[in-house]
Amino acid sequence: MRSSPVSSHSDYLKSGSLILFFSLGLGFIADYLFNLTLSQALSSHEYGDYKVAYAFATLTSVIILLGGDRVAPRVLSGAIENKDRHYIVSFLLFYGGIAMLFSAFVILATYLGGVLHLGKTDVLGHHPLMIITFVIPLIAIGALFSRVLQSAKLLAASNLPWRIALPAIKTCLLLLLMSAISEVEYWHVIVTGGFTVAAIVIWQWHKIRQLDLISADHCRANVLEKRRLLSLSVPMMLAMLVTMALNQIDLFMLEILADEQDVGHFAAAATTAHLLPVAQVTIAGLFLPLIGPALDDCPDSAKALFLQAQRLIVIVTVILTAAVLAVGPWLLTFFGDDFAQAALSLNVLTAAYSVWAMSAFASTWLQYNGKGRQVMIIGVLTLLTDTLANLWLIPELGMTGAAMATCLAMFVASALTWHQLIAMHTGKSPLQIPR
Repeated sequence: MRSSPVSSHSDYLKSGSLILFFSLGLGFIADYLFNLTLSQALSSHEYGDYKVAYAFATLTSVIILLGGDRVAPRVLSGAIENKDRHYIVSFLLFYGGIAMLFSAFVILATYLGGVLHLGKTDVLGHHPLMIITFVIPLIAIGALFSRVLQSAKLLAASNLPWRIALPAIKTCLLLLLMSAISEVEYWHVIVTGGFTVAAIVIWQWHKIRQLDLISADHCRANVLEKRRLLSLSVPMMLAMLVTMALNQIDLFMLEILADEQDVGHFAAAATTAHLLPVAQVTIAGLFLPLIGPALDDCPDSAKALFLQAQRLIVIVTVILTAAVLAVGPWLLTFFGDDFAQAALSLNVLTAAYSVWAMSAFASTWLQYNGKGRQVMIIGVLTLLTDTLANLWLIPELGMTGAAMATCLAMFVASALTWHQLIAMHTGKSPLQIPR
């Protein structure tokens, strides 16, 4: 009798679950401690400015890869199993080259914006947005290396350096700065963070070479089907932006439309609620290296893996939502007494992230099954909803309005995603009225 796809990978799923849930718990603690330490080193206004810059770097590093990090588990898992080092090198060169090209554009555009005194990128003022652009290419290359290791089912090497080591090292360096100098400034935090990112990227590159996943002998790599890859990766990138851009757009629009302190308070609430999307991404990362090859070999096995992952995501999301709603407002007080006013925003964001956490993997499943165009349309409609709702609600309600806009947008994204999924599997719209 043929074993089920889940049981046939039981050893990997058990060990991977331990690693990823370990990284989820300790990673959240490490990231929260960093943000707490940073909020003590900077004023709430400066903390908000830093979070805006960090959001810009995170968002831009996703865009400049054109989804290369998102599509990697889909196409590289099989190549690694078949020891096709030519393909892996080609993949890294193709998306790495794209990332470097777009990084240069971003750095140049941000610098010109500072010279012309446009927005928040003043060169002489050394706004963190200007400085952090030089870290963006490192973040992008690190994302590619991490996905290669994930595709090889090396979850500890792929996940733990970014989830735990990065925030932990940044916290230690920040504490050293606070003890060594009288006043910590933006650029101190960004430069030390940049060196930490560079160290992790170098270590993961060494790990990839050590495990013989690629070889210097294969520098003359074969030509990829670049158009096919981009047709897969770009929709995945846009879908990822639904989760990321919603929060980042809120920060940017709060910076423009609300009081400056609201930005820092909202950033603290978003950091607390961020546990929910991180949990979803963590569980997805466990199953994606299995689903990619299964779709090519046995679609029924891939569907069983998807359902197993979706059940686990729903259970974990419900548990974590209850936990954040219960202790989240208390956690906010660690940032400072004035951050307690973000409690309502935190509760609204928790509801928003919970809904999308239970829907995001369905979006990935649609992309893996050739529904990238539909996912792109959903992404555009979601971002449009969030932007218009922010313009309407932030002037009246401040950070609570931004949280409500995110909640509305994520409900729209979730409803459209499940509508498309049901239509794909049944061949008809669930809203269709039977005759």
